[in-house]
Amino acid sequence: MAETLNPKDKVLLMREEGEGSNLKVVQGISNKGKIKAIDPLKAKQTDFLIIDKHADPIENFFKNFVNQAKNPSHTGFFAISVELLDKVIKMSDAELENYRVNPKDFLKEGKEESTKESQNQTQTQTTTSTEEKSAELEPKTEAPDETRREFTQFDTTRIPESEYQKFGITPEDLEKELNAMSYGFKSPHLIDINLNIDGERYPMQARLSLEEQPDGNLKIISYPRLNQVDLDKPFQGVILPDDVKENLLATGNGGRVVELEPKPGEKVPSLVSIDQLTNRLEAVPADKLNVSQNLKGVELTGEQQQSIKEGKKVLVEKMTTRYTMGTDNPRYIDAYVQFNAAKGRYDFTYDGLDRNRYNRRQTQIQNNNIRIPKVLLGVPLTQQQQDKLRNNERVIVMGMVKNGRKFDSSVKVDLKEGKFEFKKINPETLELLRKGPKTQSKKKVEKKTQENPTDNQQDKKKLQTNNTTKSAGVRM
Repeated sequence: MAETLNPKDKVLLMREEGEGSNLKVVQGISNKGKIKAIDPLKAKQTDFLIIDKHADPIENFFKNFVNQAKNPSHTGFFAISVELLDKVIKMSDAELENYRVNPKDFLKEGKEESTKESQNQTQTQTTTSTEEKSAELEPKTEAPDETRREFTQFDTTRIPESEYQKFGITPEDLEKELNAMSYGFKSPHLIDINLNIDGERYPMQARLSLEEQPDGNLKIISYPRLNQVDLDKPFQGVILPDDVKENLLATGNGGRVVELEPKPGEKVPSLVSIDQLTNRLEAVPADKLNVSQNLKGVELTGEQQQSIKEGKKVLVEKMTTRYTMGTDNPRYIDAYVQFNAAKGRYDFTYDGLDRNRYNRRQTQIQNNNIRIPKVLLGVPLTQQQQDKLRNNERVIVMGMVKNGRKFDSSVKVDLKEGKFEFKKINPETLELLRKGPKTQSKKKVEKKTQENPTDNQQDKKKLQTNNTTKSAGVRM
């Protein structure tokens, strides 16, 4: 690690693909392949791993990653100069692709093979005569590979000049696209091309990719943009069900697993989405989708993970926003999460949700000058308790001291009074807590307390007959 950083130094950033796209600063890696990373906003100069092919730290990091990491293809690495660090968080995915680093290529100077998902797709018939002619240059329909195939990053200097001429473009036109294309992906953007077919030029927009030929040259493959998606034609051997068509038109995603038949007799349960750039259908085999247990700071339940694998929209509450992850003042948001097969990552939608739900609570607390302390009446608050209070949720705090007397209470911010509100815990719950219930039970108790901030009638009667404690309804 360097003590000081030069603005031109390149440092290593990473993100888990399909995990909400949160960039982190790489610090190192354990012997078991677990990456040590930190939020960019919290990183100090000594936290950064400088990219230098002649330095042991970066070489050792990539060696350990390649040898030990369980899912290397799920982790993206990016080489960013120090002077761009303040801008990288706001970069789009397409801009970020220009800085991608492949670990194996870094170690072997492009000679080692690395892996990637195959990106075959079924070609749909075009709706205009121009698109029909351009289809002659598109790849044939192939089945999705059931395993990853090895490949070497393409050397884009092996694209013949004749390929550029065929599409009426120059290398400069692909300057921002070639990095992604060199890894076998389609261009991140639509490209204006002029296809030369039988001596005639056909102007259109298309995404482009590269295909290696037997002679070692690279061929440009085009995916012309369709005027509209055609859902009445067979896709990978099947006519899509009506409910899937409706979902595709409404959201761009099929909404459930569809059994495709890319080859006769070969059934492949898959998720289907529309490439919004080209209006073409894309599919990902369902068994290739890995759903992380943690999404933007939220631990997903088994049911939520399974629903995402099935292509459904899943409501995930209180996710931490991208720019406040790991900060002292995290911001939260609720969203519907759904996997997009065309993008290879999640879509986040907010239909019918109150996007200011958490912001409003936090603003009220800030406007009332209510400071959330790290220690409340002698009891250190956990980060989770502080976050809940900051978001106007109720927490249980045991062993607080006031006027020399210990007491336990349910605590919440009173927005009207600008103070903390303390409520007595019902005797049965208090007894369970004092006996040291399991963490899971305690979480259930807190959840129940949050859902029922006022005691029910039965609890009130119990409290009225049990006057041994006089701290009920205390306000401070």
